[in-house]
Amino acid sequence: MGPAVHKVASVLGRPLMPWQRYVSDVAGEVDDGGLFVYPLVVVTIQRQAGKTTLDLATSVQRCLQAPRRKVWHTAQTGQDARKKWGELVDDVMTSPLSQLVVGKPKRSNGGESLEFVNGSKLRPHPPTRDSLHGEQSDTNNVDEAWVFDEAQGADLFQAIVPTQATRPGAQTFIWSTAGDRSSTWFRELVNRGRSGEPGMAYFEWSIPDDVDPADLEAVAAHHPAYGHTITMRALEAAQVTLAGRPGEFARAYGNRWTGAAERVIPIDAWNAARTEAPLPDGQAAYGVATTADGAWTAIVAAVADDQGRPWVEVLAHRPGRSWAVPFVKALRDLGQGVAIERRGPAAPIADALELADVDLLAGGRPDYVAACQDLFDRMTDEAGPRLFHRSSEALDLASDVAGRRQLLDGGWVWSRTRSTGDVSTLEAASLAAWAVARNPVQAPTVVYFRR
Repeated sequence: MGPAVHKVASVLGRPLMPWQRYVSDVAGEVDDGGLFVYPLVVVTIQRQAGKTTLDLATSVQRCLQAPRRKVWHTAQTGQDARKKWGELVDDVMTSPLSQLVVGKPKRSNGGESLEFVNGSKLRPHPPTRDSLHGEQSDTNNVDEAWVFDEAQGADLFQAIVPTQATRPGAQTFIWSTAGDRSSTWFRELVNRGRSGEPGMAYFEWSIPDDVDPADLEAVAAHHPAYGHTITMRALEAAQVTLAGRPGEFARAYGNRWTGAAERVIPIDAWNAARTEAPLPDGQAAYGVATTADGAWTAIVAAVADDQGRPWVEVLAHRPGRSWAVPFVKALRDLGQGVAIERRGPAAPIADALELADVDLLAGGRPDYVAACQDLFDRMTDEAGPRLFHRSSEALDLASDVAGRRQLLDGGWVWSRTRSTGDVSTLEAASLAAWAVARNPVQAPTVVYFRR
């Protein structure tokens, strides 16, 4: 069916590029019975490469292929799906193919439909488990699949697969750029495709791991739309626009997977602040934080050097919260300062410590805001780091996946929901570094002798 897709694209005024023709030819292969060979087609490719054009041409061709075909489109959210469907419809209605459309497209929320003269329909649906309940489908398109985690992806397949049971030769197309650590569902599809799983047509265009994404010549060499719709000037403009987010440029234009949506603390700054040396001598302070669900708790120590720069080290990072109370109490009983954000998942620990007559350093929201931003400022100082962290796999991972939440009144904090993994060690490090300058002054030890 590849040549038919090529013809539709030309009528739409968008002749296919070589990569698009290749995908349509392979994905369009049929067996002796006229059924598609590949029930699952996965395409991972750079942004601005033309996947929407191929998606549109394929969807329209499948609608025109036979009477009463049902073709569906979904994306990140129901709103995104409707928006993209609307753009596809506009392209059809401004082309000669509009003569094959029955009446006007239906655009009412929940009733969107583009119907062709043969009874076939192209419709959007939200990416939810019950969105296609009671429906049938011949072709399903999932756009920007990288945004779905494993549970969301499972729900999406649960919505799609039953609709294909009575439609011989049905296909599902997955279209996406590379994702980040949260993209667990799409990452599994990529792994399956790279391993050559039977029944899947897998296509990938991306820069190799040894290519520097700052090398635009190399990026261009691996971008399949370069020389067709993408120019060097366009890549240069994108690189300038994303100058502060090199990971996002590599993901968008190199189709390279990243640890997080975008690193908050630049990797060079993070590595420059790394040390293998022990913490300097001095009075320690401690920060305590947990994950949003309380599944993991971290305790981090901080000591200031003779220049007032905090040095931090992860002391413990363990499942649960209950263990943290006696651990923290023992530290506090030694006369050391402990900081916990009192609002949030660490609140039970703070409450239990206060019930045990342990005085905590102030841990209100203003203090937490200051702690998060102070750690960032110290790590990214142009003159060099003003904070050091001892090597820790958990802390390295937290820095890689950390996201932040902007506050309405200005400033920001580490975000447990916008991070793509456990950031409790980074939160605890921020609190510890903040607390070390606020340690209670230890009175000198006085020994009394009885005559």
